Amino acid sequence: MIDREKLHEVLAAIGRALEHPARITIVGSGAGMLSGQDDRQTPDIDVWYPTSDFDISDLRNACLEAGLLFDPKGHVEADQMYLQIMRPGITMLPKQFETEVYGRFGNLTVTLPPPELIIATKLARASVSDLEDTSWWVANSDVTLERIAAAIGKIPQAENRETATENLVLVEIAMASRGNEKDDDDDCEP
Repeated sequence: MIDREKLHEVLAAIGRALEHPARITIVGSGAGMLSGQDDRQTPDIDVWYPTSDFDISDLRNACLEAGLLFDPKGHVEADQMYLQIMRPGITMLPKQFETEVYGRFGNLTVTLPPPELIIATKLARASVSDLEDTSWWVANSDVTLERIAAAIGKIPQAENRETATENLVLVEIAMASRGNEKDDDDDCEP
């Protein structure tokens, strides 16, 4: 399994092994781990192809050198780590979106989606772990309801946009609760 420390190690190994500069946009659990969500683990690193830029052969070779499978299409053993290339289709991500540079690892530049887009897609899926992740993102980023609503509007499938919009009330509650905690802190005397 890949945790935050292991993810940094793997990205550094890929960056060292790449012969040419490359840029990948990490989505999914990897984006949360890189943003500080320490309790997350995953067997894979999900990469959004439309906002990434890399030579496929070069990245494949770098992944293999770093001990990862590259974009497997069949069965993967439970203990095997892999880099998965995600393309438009059944995913809830819009084809194109602005990314934020996380950092550079040798020849590898890593970018992430903005927090509001991550929250929007998690609200559309709304599993227990997605809602836990949503709470973490709300508490640890400077997102606003307006930016999240705008990100929901970019989700390609109408049914997923509708589900995310219905679940936006959960973010409102979390933000109201966070606001009350800040107000309570402001009332405390030093």
